[in-house]
Amino acid sequence: MGHKIAGILFDIGGVLVALDGVPSMAKLLGVEPQHEALHAMWIASPSVVAHETGKIDAAAFAAGVVADLGLPVTAERFLHDFCNWPKGLLPGALQLLDEIPDTYHVAALSNTSAVHWDKIRAMGLVDRFDRTYLSHQIGCLKPATEAFLVALEGMGLSPSDVLFLDDGLRNIDAALKLGMHAHVARGPEEARRVLAQYGVVRSSAGA
Repeated sequence: MGHKIAGILFDIGGVLVALDGVPSMAKLLGVEPQHEALHAMWIASPSVVAHETGKIDAAAFAAGVVADLGLPVTAERFLHDFCNWPKGLLPGALQLLDEIPDTYHVAALSNTSAVHWDKIRAMGLVDRFDRTYLSHQIGCLKPATEAFLVALEGMGLSPSDVLFLDDGLRNIDAALKLGMHAHVARGPEEARRVLAQYGVVRSSAGA
């Protein structure tokens, strides 16, 4: 690539952790499981934004989402299913993070909730990051510019020094507009290919 980067900023869900959100919501809404369309619908819900920026609790969030999106389930049922969206690490996630040399500042910027983060913490990811910037803690959501600026300030790096990996096109577009290097990566293998292009890791594990 010819670009020398100093930091790598990862999205978590869909890049390193398997999330069942898209198929679950598609089933509830009776629509095709199309990632970008469902993501846009999801963050258009005021209750989602309030919860994932730490402003309302899980019970209020569940009731609000059911009302906002007209879901054909009770709030209790939705919350039960929502809590189980994080399914586990995607194959190769920890190995990929472990291969990134210590010379890089590695951080995470994730739209998430306290409920999901508790499950993700238990997967062993957290100690692989120098810092984590989580929407329910920083009070803002991607693709808002503010979310990226919080992460960049915390990393102490300029946008052109940072590579951002996310599974959502809207988030990638927002990062590119800020001057970051940004690529769609849906899973550790796609992330590896991008990181290899920047000379961070080898193109295949064990190669």
